[in-house]
Amino acid sequence: MEKLRLRPALPTDCDLLWQWANDASVRQNSFKMEQIPLKDHIEWFKMVLTNEDTKLFILQEEDTPIGQVRLVYDTNVWQISYSIALPYRAQGYGKIILQLAENELIRGGHVGEKLYAEVKADNIASQCIFKDLGYSEAASQHDNAYAYTKVITKEQKNGIE
Repeated sequence: MEKLRLRPALPTDCDLLWQWANDASVRQNSFKMEQIPLKDHIEWFKMVLTNEDTKLFILQEEDTPIGQVRLVYDTNVWQISYSIALPYRAQGYGKIILQLAENELIRGGHVGEKLYAEVKADNIASQCIFKDLGYSEAASQHDNAYAYTKVITKEQKNGIE
């Protein structure tokens, strides 16, 4: 895991992200559970890549993509969404991808800003990850879900300057 890094998503990642988004368990853990048509995904992806308020990263180990994390700035809050590719789940990558995403925001000068995530009630793994990373429970916008919030602080840098 020493060669893990986040990189910005590229136009060439469109198909990979579409496949990951339509994975059965990803759809199950999403608030919109329907399969995503490729045409809709392509339109969404183009918009995301050009939106200044959205950061989309791919977690890679050497040349192997492991997962994705999206940060959307809306109403003074960074909303978090992430997923890990099926072969890499339950191996600690969820916690790593979220910590690296926080570090990206710190490097971008976003210290003092708030992070927010919502997790379905039956997604115990993600709930544990957010708690382990020091997120506090907050009011959820969805039924049968938990919300987590955290303020970005310099202390989270973990040696990153």
